[in-house]
Amino acid sequence: MSEMTAVRIYEHGGPEVLKVERVPVPAPAVGEVLVRVRATSVNWWDAGYRKGIVQPRPGVPALPLPFQLGREAAGEVAAIGDNVEHFAVGDRVVVMTCPACGRCASCRRGDDNLCQDTELPGHQRFGGYAEYVTAPQHGLLQAPDGVDFETLACVLWSYGTVLHMVNARARVQPGDIVLVTGASGGMGTAALQLSKLAGARQIIALTGSPGKRDALLAAGADIALNYKDTDILDKIRTHTGGAGVDVVLDNVGGPMVALAIKAARLGGRIVLAAVMGGRTAEIHIGEIFAKHLDILGTRASTRREQELVLQFAAGRKIAPVIGARYPLTEAEAAHRALDAGEHIGKIVLVP
Repeated sequence: MSEMTAVRIYEHGGPEVLKVERVPVPAPAVGEVLVRVRATSVNWWDAGYRKGIVQPRPGVPALPLPFQLGREAAGEVAAIGDNVEHFAVGDRVVVMTCPACGRCASCRRGDDNLCQDTELPGHQRFGGYAEYVTAPQHGLLQAPDGVDFETLACVLWSYGTVLHMVNARARVQPGDIVLVTGASGGMGTAALQLSKLAGARQIIALTGSPGKRDALLAAGADIALNYKDTDILDKIRTHTGGAGVDVVLDNVGGPMVALAIKAARLGGRIVLAAVMGGRTAEIHIGEIFAKHLDILGTRASTRREQELVLQFAAGRKIAPVIGARYPLTEAEAAHRALDAGEHIGKIVLVP
């Protein structure tokens, strides 16, 4: 166990910057746990970091290079450092995508998704693209019995983030009509399932690939539309009796924000969660106040929300859609598939 396979980047760029290496297995420091990674996922955050478009959150130093990506990971405890009290060798665990210190002002007021005094995996500290990874004990959750590692590696980032969007920000209520953009991705498919769980009576999925329609309906959408259609707004209004949607969960950004504003009803809520479609948008400010809209940002998820999605997975209330699986050594191919956007749901790497 002296060496392991890891995938790291030394520069920003295309999938070719991902380098497969043999490196020393890290030793857990005081209060840390060494996790044998059994599955990790590939998501838009990883791609954004690789491309150099992800920005550090306010108050945090520039994102480091060289670096090991991987916002999500699940596996078994392989070793523990001194003063670790809550885990033992052999425990099945999930690495929290959004660990929190529990001490800062944000944590004390219950907004631990905004914690500043923590290192996020795949953001400030090395992520799950390796056979082994270390994590502070406060950055791990016990894995529920009966849930496989691939599923566990696909819930905390997508479902935790989207649960915060659905419950805390959009406040989806029973009877709401919800529009989900970027519906075929990991966060998109999570949004379909969690909106339904919150009681939405109709969920409209937007995709740019008509061939994904049946898969989106199977994933939880009631209606799947092609946002590239020139009459897309007319189609949305037709399905909503002319009023527009109650909630838009936007997983794209860019020009999709203007579409969201036009598609929302009077008093609608729009939650923005991504910039992969563009970091800026041209919008009509008058439409925002004329329609009395709430346009909200969202960030990460709380510890409780991450615990809840694990409970949902154990209770079969959610089921991540896994569109593709690759060995860890084929991370470059996995990123090419992510960039191509031809899959549905999540892409998993298996060390």
